[in-house]
Amino acid sequence: MIYRLMIGTMIFGIAGLTVGMAESTFRHYYQKHADFEDMKNTGVQEVVLVNDVEVEE
Repeated sequence: MIYRLMIGTMIFGIAGLTVGMAESTFRHYYQKHADFEDMKNTGVQEVVLVNDVEVEE
């Protein structure tokens, strides 16, 4: 009984630590590499794909 409680606590703690590390890492790199305007905007953004690229030689 105590053994299962200890194992469950360890699994819960490791899962919480992993989720916290992932969230912290995402925030760090997002704030480091995202543009200031992107960090202010929380809504849906327009995405434009460029299909035709003309190269002049």
